[in-house]
Amino acid sequence: MNDDNDPVRRTVEHCYRTSKTMINPIVEWTDDDVWQFLRHYGCEGNPLYQCGFSRIGCIGCPMASGKGQKAEFARWPKYRENYVKAFDRMLVARTAAGRSNGSWRDGEAVMRWWVGDDPNQICIDDLMAEGGQA
Repeated sequence: MNDDNDPVRRTVEHCYRTSKTMINPIVEWTDDDVWQFLRHYGCEGNPLYQCGFSRIGCIGCPMASGKGQKAEFARWPKYRENYVKAFDRMLVARTAAGRSNGSWRDGEAVMRWWVGDDPNQICIDDLMAEGGQA
């Protein structure tokens, strides 16, 4: 998987799994290069950058930290509400398909897991501390 924030990204990359070539024309640009380009062409850029955001993506993105997700959901509560509704629908679909929902009782429980607030959630660091192997 290509990680957009990986420091070893190249201008031209080849995916050996799909045999596709990816072109990343601005991968080596600095933030200043991007802003200079936008100003040159009269583009204002996303206004969220002016609000202190350094990355613009999906609200509640799993690539963001739990702290970042929680801040986004606090800023845009309707998105949080819609995530919970979607999680509720997911649980109904899983039950209808005969699949276990584990400790998830409702969409709120899934939301706690999503943002890393599930007290039963275990991470790789927990496993390693217990002498497990990754």
